[in-house]
Amino acid sequence: MLGLCDGMKGVSLVAGIACLVALAGCRPNQVAQPTSPARSPSASPSPSPSPSPLPPQRLEAALPAPIEETGAATAAGRLYVMGGFNAAGASLASVYVFDGNTWAAGPPLPLAVDHPSAATLDDHVYVAGGHSYGRDSARLFRLDSDHWTELASMHFARGGHGLVAAQGRLYAIGGNNSRGNVGPLEAYDPGSNTWSVLTALPAARNHVSGFVANGAACVAGGRSPTTGRVDCFDPASGAWSRLPDLPLPTSGGGATSFVSGDVVMTGGQDASETRIVDQLVFYSQGGAWTGSEKMMSPRHGFELATFEGRAWACGGGSAPGLHPVATCTSVGDGPAASLNN
Repeated sequence: MLGLCDGMKGVSLVAGIACLVALAGCRPNQVAQPTSPARSPSASPSPSPSPSPLPPQRLEAALPAPIEETGAATAAGRLYVMGGFNAAGASLASVYVFDGNTWAAGPPLPLAVDHPSAATLDDHVYVAGGHSYGRDSARLFRLDSDHWTELASMHFARGGHGLVAAQGRLYAIGGNNSRGNVGPLEAYDPGSNTWSVLTALPAARNHVSGFVANGAACVAGGRSPTTGRVDCFDPASGAWSRLPDLPLPTSGGGATSFVSGDVVMTGGQDASETRIVDQLVFYSQGGAWTGSEKMMSPRHGFELATFEGRAWACGGGSAPGLHPVATCTSVGDGPAASLNN
């Protein structure tokens, strides 16, 4: 799931040449420093350049059609946005593919679904779960060149979950179905084409945002009830742990990780589901969620995917409920940029 992000400092130069100040005199509130050695203007150090601000958010090429509650992932140098709702509330089988220049139609999904989740494993796009015209799905599909291959279904149908690729497996985390929130965690092994049921998500919820952090499969936010909680499953230990909570509780936003290991989280809806949460925050290992910008074109109902080094948010709803848009925005890796400045 997935991979859709998707800032400051200034340095002043203390200038002043003592002998020139002495000749010119000081203004009433200035203090002369007669012991400072005189330097010629040509010898004065140049002002240090101001560091570049955090990578700005950017408006990208719009999708061919307005959609929300989609899955998104990248593979083979392309960005894929799949499924979702259209403006009429119909579940979609559409697949849109961006090559860095233009959008084109890709092979349609075998099943029209909204609220699926997507992830990339071994440079293949996978789409799991979702709801198809109100019916819950447990099906898993892999994109193989120009067609989709159906693989083993999950044990639990679910939509509004996070599909996260970590350490060679896919993890289906959270979500809901007609019976309520789905607690059990499931792991897919591509070698055996099987799903295993693992330790349940400590706080079952839906409309979560999935990402990878330090090799762990994580979900942030979610609802029923709406929360800022962040839970991570470590495949090596088989245990859950928590990262710092998001600054603002949210559901239906997007999260993804960059090559640096930094994570970005943005968008979603508030607890009342009457307002879009416009937070844009970053997490670096061992730190807290930080950020001072707001999401460009705030939305809910999208997945973030990392494409060409930036986190892309394509489609989504511009207001709570069904308000799909074709907007695409992206954001760069803020923490990494700060460390490099």
